[in-house]
Amino acid sequence: MGQSAHPGRARVALLVVAVAASTSVTGCSSSLKSATTELTGVVSATVVHRDGTSVAAVPGLHLQPGDLVRTGSGGRAELVTRTRQVYLGSDASLQVFDGENQQLRHGALVADAQHGSGLNLQVAGLQVSIPAGTALRAERSVTVRLGALAGTSRVVSSTGRSLQLPPLRQVVVGGDALPDSATPLRLTDDDGEAHAVPDLVHDDEALNGLARGIDGTGSATASVVTAAWHGPLQRTPSGVGRSERVLPVVIATAGPASDATQRYRSAVALRRAGGSWGVVAHLLGVAASRVIDQLAVLERTQTPGSIGSAQQVLAAIVADSNRTVSAQRDSGNGNGGISSDGSGGSAGGGGPNPSPSPTPSASQQPQNVVQQTVGQVLSLLPTPTSSPTSILPTDLTSPLPLPLPLP
Repeated sequence: MGQSAHPGRARVALLVVAVAASTSVTGCSSSLKSATTELTGVVSATVVHRDGTSVAAVPGLHLQPGDLVRTGSGGRAELVTRTRQVYLGSDASLQVFDGENQQLRHGALVADAQHGSGLNLQVAGLQVSIPAGTALRAERSVTVRLGALAGTSRVVSSTGRSLQLPPLRQVVVGGDALPDSATPLRLTDDDGEAHAVPDLVHDDEALNGLARGIDGTGSATASVVTAAWHGPLQRTPSGVGRSERVLPVVIATAGPASDATQRYRSAVALRRAGGSWGVVAHLLGVAASRVIDQLAVLERTQTPGSIGSAQQVLAAIVADSNRTVSAQRDSGNGNGGISSDGSGGSAGGGGPNPSPSPTPSASQQPQNVVQQTVGQVLSLLPTPTSSPTSILPTDLTSPLPLPLPLP
């Protein structure tokens, strides 16, 4: 007769396994808590210790438990814990309790745990779990905005209500009342987002530049594109740019023809819900290069002059650059990092070049911006085998150049 396992022994064995698993998780968490957080990429920032004393923040400084990192106007800081990076923007403050727990007191940050350990982030009365493999933007001012740049994060209010935040979605919270669902993400295209999700920011800047070009080429582009669309066409409110009517059609036709109508409806709905153009395209599985390809194909199929040409789009973008340059020269804007008001610091979402050159004189700046902009837009204009090349920032501490509409 065979022997059977004793029920009591089975329960003991299961208990031992559970305790071992718990010990393993706790040990990992304990190890992360004791991990050192180091400052890099520091500009105009200070560190306030728990005893109230403060020191200038410098690259290589190891933070102590309870340290508060404050950035000034035009300042920034990068906090590295193992391989996790947290980009703190200007006019912001972040308290570091240990290697696993931090609190955003004010301002904006981007936590990039895509290649590192997770982070527990407290923002006002919200507890935000940013697991390994994800990236999240957090802003705290009068309200709190949380946006999932990559992967899914979890938000828990002080009342215990929780919300899953899927990729490329955001929530705006006043007080501690979580909404029932998230909305499409609105990007700022600043250097923190550009470091964490360069492809997404690249596509968003390309499509934003394309939208500005469409809005500046007259009504012919919108008329030709919408006339070529054989599906349903949503009405757009008066006063809205022509790109809001054109780009959903081009995005719809940039994917498989079998579901173009549904993709168009989704593009319109996502855009109306506040999603950035790059987010809309990525949620629908369409790259910016493909959208530009489709618009160029449409241009080539029309008689000359019936649709805004690439040169017209360039002219509109260059004119926009010149206006931005003039405004920035008059205001003397600083070089902030991550902004909580959507301005993207002084970069305006453009980001720094890896090897900045000396600043030209005021009379040379518009001409240089024109040359750079033309070259960048031409690199995005399609050929069947080409794809955009990212020139997004690689060094958080490098000086920021004048803003450009396209990366």
